[in-house]
Amino acid sequence: MTSSHTTGHEPSVQAAQPSTLLLLRRGGLAGAFAAVCTTAMAAIARAADVSLEVDAAAIPIAAFALWTLVGAALGVLMAQLLRARRRFLVVTVVATGLSLLPPIALPDDSATKSVLVAAHLLAATIIITILSRGLTTVAANGGTRDR
Repeated sequence: MTSSHTTGHEPSVQAAQPSTLLLLRRGGLAGAFAAVCTTAMAAIARAADVSLEVDAAAIPIAAFALWTLVGAALGVLMAQLLRARRRFLVVTVVATGLSLLPPIALPDDSATKSVLVAAHLLAATIIITILSRGLTTVAANGGTRDR
């Protein structure tokens, strides 16, 4: 008779990498949380009379949630492709830096620039942190290990 569970002495058959479903769940939760945070930030800024305009067109508050969710989806894709935590962190930090160029360059007023940059950094911090926790690290000897 065979048993389907592993004992403390048997090697685990569990994959070292998180499943696509797990990454999607983490990304969905991270995206939802980050979207709520960036939308709240935009609403507070608008209430404080920050114009949130680019080329004389106001950015809708809902756009903060939408683009944050798009960022989370891109984060999930990068996590799925890169797999290793260090590579993921390097690529996503560089991508976050590049994503700051339009918010710095496009708005005319500094208050709007500040809110847009802060929203990017807030969303990136939440999404990258949550997604990276499930990825593997590469040990000094070249092997991989969880978290």
